Amino acid sequence: MPIIIRQEKVNIFDNRENLRLLHISDLHLRFSSRRLDELESILYSLEPDLVLMTGDYYDIPSAALLFRQFIERIASHYTVIFVKGNHDTLWGKKITQKLIGMYNCHDLDDNSYIYTSSRGFHYHFTTWKYGKMYQTLNHKEARIILLHNPEELKNHSTDNISLILAGHLHGGQCIFYTTKNTSHFPGSLLYTYCCDRRTINKTELIVSKGLGDTLPLRINCPHEVTHITIT
Repeated sequence: MPIIIRQEKVNIFDNRENLRLLHISDLHLRFSSRRLDELESILYSLEPDLVLMTGDYYDIPSAALLFRQFIERIASHYTVIFVKGNHDTLWGKKITQKLIGMYNCHDLDDNSYIYTSSRGFHYHFTTWKYGKMYQTLNHKEARIILLHNPEELKNHSTDNISLILAGHLHGGQCIFYTTKNTSHFPGSLLYTYCCDRRTINKTELIVSKGLGDTLPLRINCPHEVTHITIT
């Protein structure tokens, strides 16, 4: 199944900004690097300002090395910011350590990261688990949360968060139709945030359908990366 590029726009700074993000999620690598080669070609064609990744990069321990080699290649050109997913932590710390200590690559599970754009806007990248620590932002600041499973958002406040990026749900893998609020049926019967995009109070949530699957079955649910322009 080919990779599609989904385009999204998020207006945080009243059209005074032009920051381009590439959101990647749920690779579920095993033995082959073919998907990584496709993804690398897309990256170099889009030339994003930042690469953001929201987990589940490999399904078997040996594929962690494939993923690290990919990250090391792209991090020589782009700043990479990521969180780990449930599949990445399944094999213990010995394997997840392969994702630590790479040049120009920031693991938000251990630290937050602040980025300043060419137009002088400040972005605070962090994870959901530090939610109670969020402070009010000024007019030149944005807070972006990387979250693997968007269902963790239920019954939580999104105050002082500008944008949340998530994955995990794979679009439900089978989409019979999409509702007006971009929910994917029938996955939305089980998951509140089985959707492309949702506004929660004043916070935008964008959910990736991902690039791979543990169970290789998709119907009307393409593999994708999300190209996001912040304005």
